Amino acid sequence: MRKLNVCWYVYTHESRLVLLASGMQCRTFTGFQLSSAGIVRLPKFDMAMAKPEANSKPVLAAEDVYIVTVYGRIYCLQVDRVAMLLHSYRFYRDAVVQQGSLPIYSRKIAVSVVDNVLLVHQIDAKVVILYDIFADSRAPISAPLPLQSRGFPRSYSSSSRSSGKDGECSEVNNKIDHEGIIYGDNWTFIVPDLICDVSNNFLWKIHLDLEAIAASSSETPSVLEFLQRRKLEAIKAKQLCLGIARTVILERRPVSMVSKAIDVLVSSYSLSLKTGSYFKGIKTESTSSGVAKTSVARSSTDVSTSRIDGTSIRHESTAGVDSEYPSRASTFSASESEENASSAPLRTDSRDLQLGGGKVDRVNLTGAHSSGPTDNPVFVNISEQQDSELTSPAISPDEMYKFVFAAVEEEMVGDPSYLVSIIVEFLRSTNMEKIKVHPNLYVLAIQLLARNERYAELESFVTNKILEPSKEVALQLLESGRQNIQTRKLGLDMLRQLSLHHDYVSLLVQDGRYNEALRYARKYQVIVVYKSANCFSKLYSSIYGFY
Repeated sequence: MRKLNVCWYVYTHESRLVLLASGMQCRTFTGFQLSSAGIVRLPKFDMAMAKPEANSKPVLAAEDVYIVTVYGRIYCLQVDRVAMLLHSYRFYRDAVVQQGSLPIYSRKIAVSVVDNVLLVHQIDAKVVILYDIFADSRAPISAPLPLQSRGFPRSYSSSSRSSGKDGECSEVNNKIDHEGIIYGDNWTFIVPDLICDVSNNFLWKIHLDLEAIAASSSETPSVLEFLQRRKLEAIKAKQLCLGIARTVILERRPVSMVSKAIDVLVSSYSLSLKTGSYFKGIKTESTSSGVAKTSVARSSTDVSTSRIDGTSIRHESTAGVDSEYPSRASTFSASESEENASSAPLRTDSRDLQLGGGKVDRVNLTGAHSSGPTDNPVFVNISEQQDSELTSPAISPDEMYKFVFAAVEEEMVGDPSYLVSIIVEFLRSTNMEKIKVHPNLYVLAIQLLARNERYAELESFVTNKILEPSKEVALQLLESGRQNIQTRKLGLDMLRQLSLHHDYVSLLVQDGRYNEALRYARKYQVIVVYKSANCFSKLYSSIYGFY
């Protein structure tokens, strides 16, 4: 290996990748990835840098380059302060491909990755812009969100208990004041999801508040797609998706928009079944990136915790945000050369990789103070996550019926035609994915159509197999057919098609069609026992008439 004139380097343990910068402007890079099979040398490449108006040549600094891992893919992000762009490069074994650029609105920025979400901190404006680069669109997934500090460990004050009460109160107030400082001058961002506050001896961990993110966007299908890709808080994402689905139906949004939202949920569930991710036991592993278990830095002891809770201090510093963000479209576009690259994408070992953090409330920070040892770390109550086996936010058709359609039907008033249209769209989507639907959803559709006396449409649904035959559907057709003979006949025919001979004979007897019931019972060898003496006498008289 020949020698390189290295100006500086960037390395992350998460990616096992080191980039060596060289050249007059430090824009020529050579990469090496460390793996169990050995050292993989990546092709040398140059980063793009815009030319300033003056003749001076800008020099790239180490703090302008970030190595991040998103969805198992390794990227390099480079800040171009002249062009005010964040360039992205994706690593392959035999190529490094520029993916495009994202606009930045602050002279000073930082980058984090939480649960495969790219966070670009606009430090001057004290806000964060979030990107989900899995999607084709490179637009932000929400409006710019401010950071919010939350989770001061209650145990930090244990070291001050030996002092007087007044001194303890003074120290507590001092610590809380430090907690309220957002984007301090001495903050150091550590990829993927940590912030080190050197001046106040804090180590913050960034989390995502999915509820705040969902509330800040009006693009329902896009929000659902984003939530369905979240893994670290699958239960929360699932609850939000169910709530959004209920809301758009109750608000009677356009059927076309609700249909797109339904397609997102159904396709996500179908994919989770194919990949086997719908039901899997939660495996909490302590990884080098400290995600499932966070090693919280202290001066004389390390405390392994899953999320530290405490006082919540909201710091809303969004004044002037609108003026800070001109309405210009993202210039991030996929490079065509990526499709032509003959090499496989460079990834990290999944056994060593755990991406992202957990919960940004506008983006949340949970902190640890290095004031001394403690034996009583405070844990967030995450029993709901630990007890559940769900690792995917995908929503099954049974859950859609129980938590969306049945709940909405109880709250909706007026003409049920809109809800019927939504149910039909859901049935269309599940049929395309070849997913079985809960029979009670068909029953609900029959009830809604019969309530509005739309019997002709109901008959069309049955004959065209929009409503799949089942015993539940047949019995509901019989129930709704009390006001319409043709509908009741549809129910009887369905019982016969399903070979539910006993139920069919029983209903014929209830209708007084004794001879027909006897013929059918003899043909299919159906044994029916009746305890009613009146019914038995009628059958007895029919037997003589029959023979």
